[in-house]
Amino acid sequence: MAVVAVAATAAAVALVDRGQSAPPAGSVPTSTAAPRSETGKPEPRPGAFSIATAGDCLDWPASNVAAARLVDCAGEHRFEVTEAIDTRVLPDNEFGDAAPPPTEERIQQLGIERCEAAARQYLGPKFLPISKFTISVLWAGERGWRQRGERTVLCGLQLAGVDGELEMIQGRVADLDQSRVWPAGTCLGIDPATKQPTDIPVDCTAPHSMEITGMVDVGATFPDALPPEADQDTVVKQACTEITDAYLAPLQLGETALMLIYSTVPPENWAAGSRRASCSVGAPRDDGGWSELLNGVKGNLLIDGDPPVPR
Repeated sequence: MAVVAVAATAAAVALVDRGQSAPPAGSVPTSTAAPRSETGKPEPRPGAFSIATAGDCLDWPASNVAAARLVDCAGEHRFEVTEAIDTRVLPDNEFGDAAPPPTEERIQQLGIERCEAAARQYLGPKFLPISKFTISVLWAGERGWRQRGERTVLCGLQLAGVDGELEMIQGRVADLDQSRVWPAGTCLGIDPATKQPTDIPVDCTAPHSMEITGMVDVGATFPDALPPEADQDTVVKQACTEITDAYLAPLQLGETALMLIYSTVPPENWAAGSRRASCSVGAPRDDGGWSELLNGVKGNLLIDGDPPVPR
């Protein structure tokens, strides 16, 4: 299970900083004005960031993370909390009441330091290193820090979608199939520095590493125990070949200059109930990196900037 990269976290931070927090789901505010103390000065109004705890789920209107509210995890939501970090109790009083807002980079660093461990503890045996869900960190932004005194940083789980948007989750992650599968036609990004797949869906007109052609339900063929790796590989390869041929038709795979890419189900995923494997096409390179693809495989495909040369 990957920790969310800088771009995804920074986007969340920026969105948080642009709005007001909404009341918890189901509550009805009696006034839009902030409550006042005995001195007549406005008092901070707690938002979802201040009251959320591990096991809570959050949702918010599109592009307005600041309006995050607690919702029932059985319904649709964008974020499942694995740990609520009260930064005021951290060493050196770095995040104390009088401290200035931290930088986005510092929040991201805190997320890396704490959030993977939090996800491991929260999910227990259902924590999967290879999962379609990602680990992320949310905070209330500079406005929430200064105006509402929000010092809680939330670690949690989310499902990345195209163009930095989040896909809806329904149910708790521990109860869901975490298989790394996506709908056919989905393109997965590529890290420009390492030339490795990011497993983050992107628009196929943007640089990407592979295009999903379908998926195989390995559990349908092996309903009982985890099969030997060789048996599983044979079944998945054959199924992915047929799925990919049907997806590309009338093109042949050799015409695209791409390779069939598939994965089997690791033992830890099988034990956690994840039984599906993904089929895709891409162009791994001899140096361990991946070629950068532009456009869909059935469109004006470019491989590292050049049209494909049929094999």
